[in-house]
Amino acid sequence: MTKIFLYKLSINIILLIFLFIISFNNSIAGAGSKEIEDIQIDKNPLTLNEDNIFKGKKLWRKTGCYSCHGGNAEGGVGPSLQDDIWVYKPNDKMLFKTIAKGRSGTVMVAWESELSQTEIWEIIIFIRSLYTGDKSKIIW
Repeated sequence: MTKIFLYKLSINIILLIFLFIISFNNSIAGAGSKEIEDIQIDKNPLTLNEDNIFKGKKLWRKTGCYSCHGGNAEGGVGPSLQDDIWVYKPNDKMLFKTIAKGRSGTVMVAWESELSQTEIWEIIIFIRSLYTGDKSKIIW
């Protein structure tokens, strides 16, 4: 076996272990669970402006959102966040809950222990800045 083959194999094994751990962690609770119904957040309190977009993009990279959703949220392991084709209603409250609590049954992990509420809102601002869908379908 060549060194390159062994290197690629070890990277794939590490990735599979990582995805398994994340999936197991998220199978306990998530944005679809009853325990988060008490979150009373409806609208992003931050303004969509260059400063907040920059902060959100920086956090997007720092937390590694791109590894599943792509560098510009175009999709990959996770879904595209640029378009208007969503499984769940893409309002601010749903996005906040998903980022904060994760999504059970998927590899979307909870970030509430790593990010402040303001940082989560900044990431949402960045996601909103990338929207390429039908403008008439915007609900935020």
